[in-house]
Amino acid sequence: MTTDDAMITYRIGRFMIQVLETMKVAHRSARMRFRDVQDILVKNPKDRPKERIAAYENIWGQRLGEIQKKVAPHGKTQVIINTRTLDQGDIWTRAVAYYGNTDIPKMAYWDIFSASGDHGLWLSWNGKESALERMLDISLDIARAYHPLDPTVVSPPKEGGFYLEHGFIALPYFEQEEAYARFEGHPLGLKLRIQTNETHEDEAPDVGLLGRLAAALGSGLASGVELDKIRTAKREIGGLKGEETVLRAKTKTQTDLSFLWRYAGKKDSGDHPKIVIEIEAKDGQLEEKLKVWDALLDSFKPVGQ
Repeated sequence: MTTDDAMITYRIGRFMIQVLETMKVAHRSARMRFRDVQDILVKNPKDRPKERIAAYENIWGQRLGEIQKKVAPHGKTQVIINTRTLDQGDIWTRAVAYYGNTDIPKMAYWDIFSASGDHGLWLSWNGKESALERMLDISLDIARAYHPLDPTVVSPPKEGGFYLEHGFIALPYFEQEEAYARFEGHPLGLKLRIQTNETHEDEAPDVGLLGRLAAALGSGLASGVELDKIRTAKREIGGLKGEETVLRAKTKTQTDLSFLWRYAGKKDSGDHPKIVIEIEAKDGQLEEKLKVWDALLDSFKPVGQ
């Protein structure tokens, strides 16, 4: 890694990190308030409203077709419970309630697709059929709070928010949030994973990353694996006091490197969730890989900081 290596800023949940341009997003996912949330780019002529609507309807029609192929649970005559048209202003919104689990007849699902311009947002929820209406209202609150991210703007919006791949949801934390991203494609074979999720309890000081490593080594759980501790220490990044391990693991057949930073989080806090940043790689070129690792960690921080 050199100073000329291009970096791209990614916003993941309520945090941001700079990743080498050579590393591409292999997978992203997010959950907010117990709903799966995913935004997409809709390919359509932005200056032709009729064709834009047709693009939305095509995406929605494909999803309805997938749902209709499901098998209704015992005692139910059809899979789809109802569909809704829920447009608000220039935001095109459709919702479908359906049975998606043949083993649990009382479990129901909401899928919602909300779109405006060249951005679309999917929300999915499942739970008791009796809660459908109440859960729809919460999902619609999330959909209304979604804003596309302007690629021409370098600095994040002042209002902050929970970031997806192409936009953000301008709502505060409430009960549950999770964001995940995996990057691959680095010339050194590095695989990067970043995950944040809420915690509902404060962790005891002696059961963190370093404590668990020491316990594993002391109990013999790592038998058959020779561990070389390259780094094991507390490390603060982005104002968050976490713990770092860099290990070399040798078995009879291979030797791997593991880079891990973990922040335990604070109870019921959106600004302080549990965070894990991890790189997996084959052994070799350790110094180069440490430079990449350090640059990643040094760039990680809350959005807007």
